[in-house]
Amino acid sequence: MGQKIVYIDWNLYSILKNPTLKPHSILKEFLIANRTKIKQVYSPAHLGDLDQTSDHFADKRIQDLKYLSQQTNDFCIVNYFGSADVVFETRNALEFYETNKTDNSTSIIQALDNGRKIITDNYGQIRDEIIRSHFKTEPSEICNFSKEQLNELIKMIKLANSLDEFLKFGLKLRTHSVDKLSQIDVYFTAYTTLDLISFFPDSMLEKGDFENLKNDAFHSAYGSLCDAFITNDNKCFHKSKFLFNYFESKARLIRTCKIKDTSKLSEDLDRIFD
Repeated sequence: MGQKIVYIDWNLYSILKNPTLKPHSILKEFLIANRTKIKQVYSPAHLGDLDQTSDHFADKRIQDLKYLSQQTNDFCIVNYFGSADVVFETRNALEFYETNKTDNSTSIIQALDNGRKIITDNYGQIRDEIIRSHFKTEPSEICNFSKEQLNELIKMIKLANSLDEFLKFGLKLRTHSVDKLSQIDVYFTAYTTLDLISFFPDSMLEKGDFENLKNDAFHSAYGSLCDAFITNDNKCFHKSKFLFNYFESKARLIRTCKIKDTSKLSEDLDRIFD
């Protein structure tokens, strides 16, 4: 049996530096005890999380990148722009981050990014207003819906006739005939679609929170292609649970938050090797 590939999001990695709660201590002990049986992996989503660190704390960001590099042994999963393929490779996290910063430093890309942020900073307000005005309820009420219930919701507010149709419409908007869509593209669109219709929506109370949503969507997408995805984000867990079923992912989905029985966490971790 080969090593199992385990994907842990950045929020949880940062907690594992100095865990104080029992679930996090259990996970850290599990990773140490099974370090020869698993391969921890990072993705560009981790780099996206660290890119939100203020330049005033650039030294901390470098230390975090070195920590990420150490934890994963520079093992990376990535879908490069313009490619339909998702690849596993060895690439130093600090070098990868600095290369991305250089590639995205042109004035044209910066102008596009600034324009995008102006729009996305208002995303939460727009999303919540759509739900309140068309569905006549608070966004936080739309949780635990089945696929069939989401189909009815989407049809009721006249976005499309079903979740599948709405997803295909979103993909059509973001692609040209020459583009090659990867599983990451499709999954990312589905994840953000769930948030748009307020299925375990991110709060969006602060400007820049859309970046967190974007990175969580990518964490979940990349995690779905590994043997296990472990998160400390309850909303990410629930959206991932829906989409793992929707896309028939074989990955184990595990959370370290909202846990009443820590023995179940230990059992879930052990099942990674099933």
